[in-house]
Amino acid sequence: MPTIRIPQEHWGKVWRALIASGPIARVSQEPVYQVSAEQLRLLRRRKLPFELVADANGRRADDKHG
Repeated sequence: MPTIRIPQEHWGKVWRALIASGPIARVSQEPVYQVSAEQLRLLRRRKLPFELVADANGRRADDKHG
């Protein structure tokens, strides 16, 4: 599952889009969440800001959006 960080200033808008599309899991005290591949596509389609921080194997990713 992709792991993303939601920018604090956009948290509410991104959060509402995510929870409307299915379950998510918080994995840190920071706004870092595991989302489904479909939710990731949804964020990209809607051009909502997020940072992809790790893949399912824990590898870091430099892919930033928004």
